[in-house]
Amino acid sequence: MLPAITRVLFVVFGAILSVTAFSMPYFNRLEAVKNKAEVKINDQIIIAEVAHDEESRSLGLSGREKLNINEGMLFIFEDPGVYPFWMKDMKFPIDIIWIDSDNRIADIDENVQPEPGVLEENLAQYKPPIPVERVLELRAGRAQLLSAEVGDLIKARPLVNSQKLKGL
Repeated sequence: MLPAITRVLFVVFGAILSVTAFSMPYFNRLEAVKNKAEVKINDQIIIAEVAHDEESRSLGLSGREKLNINEGMLFIFEDPGVYPFWMKDMKFPIDIIWIDSDNRIADIDENVQPEPGVLEENLAQYKPPIPVERVLELRAGRAQLLSAEVGDLIKARPLVNSQKLKGL
């Protein structure tokens, strides 16, 4: 027979192990959405990963195999500017929605194609017609399905209310 203290330690350890095992899926899901935002265009919702620092903006969607129909990437800049975008290491076409400081669509580049095999210095660059603070990249054709047009209002908010995403 085990001493009472050993039995208590087994029970406490078992309880800790159980709580950890059952809560890990929740924490993994929370981690998966903490850097994402809900972007609303014409009463339709896109779940967008947020790129708000130099490293995440530079990487963007490059190297990914695909982007689902209701997914996107929202690039947030500290100041309005004419930021060039390119298709470096992209594997699928996208729509680029340029968003001005009033949270309105400034322009849309649709069906922007990847350029496999093109040297970095020869890649096409895409730029907005006016300074923008945000850029939304979507799967090619999604802007048309959203009926997105220049002047439309874009609303964005973090998926996790307690999460403070820079620029949202």
